Amino acid sequence: MLQKGRHYDPTDLFLHRGDTITLVNGDDSAIHHAFIEADRFAFDAGDQEPGKQATLTLKEPGDFIIQCGIHPKMKLTIHVH
Repeated sequence: MLQKGRHYDPTDLFLHRGDTITLVNGDDSAIHHAFIEADRFAFDAGDQEPGKQATLTLKEPGDFIIQCGIHPKMKLTIHVH
C-alpha cells in the first residue's frame, strides 16, 4: 500500500481476514498519519515520516476506511472477507 502525492494507491482493496498489509510513505517530504476508527477495532500508525512503513493485520471481517490524519481527503477502503 503506497501513500504518495496525498493519495493511497490503490484506493480499494479486497482482502481476507488475517491478511496483513504494509503502508509505505512513498513521499519525499510529506508526513502521513494512517488510521482506522471502526466499531470493532481501531488502528493508528502515528506520524509516518517519508520512507517509513506501518503494518496492519486485519482480524475482523467488514468494510473499513483508512484515512490520513494530516490529509483528510486521503482515503482507502478495505473490504475484508
